[in-house]
This record gives sequence, structure tokens and C-alpha cells, in this order.
Amino acid sequence: MTFLAALLPAATATAATGATVGFAAPALAASSAAATGAAAAGAAAGTGISLGTALSTFGTISSALGSIAAGNAQADAANYNAEVARMEASAKEAAQRRDARRQLAAIRTGISKSGVTFEGTPLMVLAESAANAEIDALNTRWTGAQESELYRRRAESTRQEGYLRAGSSLLGGFGRLMT
Repeated sequence: MTFLAALLPAATATAATGATVGFAAPALAASSAAATGAAAAGAAAGTGISLGTALSTFGTISSALGSIAAGNAQADAANYNAEVARMEASAKEAAQRRDARRQLAAIRTGISKSGVTFEGTPLMVLAESAANAEIDALNTRWTGAQESELYRRRAESTRQEGYLRAGSSLLGGFGRLMT
């Protein structure tokens, strides 16, 4: 229930045709949107504002609340995508490390079968292969972290966008009321 609905437990509004529309207290508590509409209409009756103006105000407020809800929903989806991107990157990194261990084991096996000792060039080849495998795994982790951060920033941006749209809707609606 909004603050206006709490102040106006039983309000009436006069339509442009002169008909009286009543709003009882139980109906005000039925839903937030209904409570806001009833309060706007009740306020209209007490201040001499027309029912059309009250409903326009209700529409403006509803639009603002919808913008906030949409921004929050988009932000929640982007945060979810950020977490999924992080988990996928972690899984790819683990798979890449497993594959690298297999490749390094195959290199060691090949060197051992050839009868060459693990000194000099064979050792350098093995060390460089291990270093390259580690760099690949770290690049996979970094790419996932960057993608996740992009989604998180998008989440914050869409949340702020929802609030900005709500503010714009409220200012525009109230600006029309003042003219």
C-alpha cells in the first residue's frame, strides 16, 4: 500500500461527466498498482484534480516502476551470464590443463622410448611445451574473466538505465501535469 492509500482509506473521485467513483479500503490493499491508482484518484477528489489527471499520474508512476523492474531483470540476467561465463572458463581451463598433461606425458614417453636422456634439447623441448601449455590455460582463464566482467558491467549499466528511464518517465509525466 502506498503512502497516499494509507492516508485515504475511502476516497471518491469525480469523473469529467460528474459520476462518482468510490474506492473502499479493502480494494486499496488488493494490489500495489490498484492501491496507487485508488490513491491517485482519491487525491484527485480532495484537491480538485480531474480523474484523467489522476490516472495519468498513476500511469506515469506505473511506467517508472516498470522501468526499474525491467532494468533489474536485465541486470539479474547479465549477472547470471557473468557467472556462467566464469564457470565455463574454469571448465575450459581445467580441460586444457588435462590435455596439456597428456601431451607432456606423450612427449616424455617418446623421449624415453628413443633412448635419449632428459638433458639438453629434449629437456628444453619438454620445458617449453609445459610453459606454452600453462600460458594457454592462463589465457583461457583471463578470457573467461574478461567475458564475466563484461557481463557484470552490463548488469550494472542496465540497472542504472532502468532507474534513469524511471526518472525520465516521472519527470516527463509530472512536467505534463504542470502545464
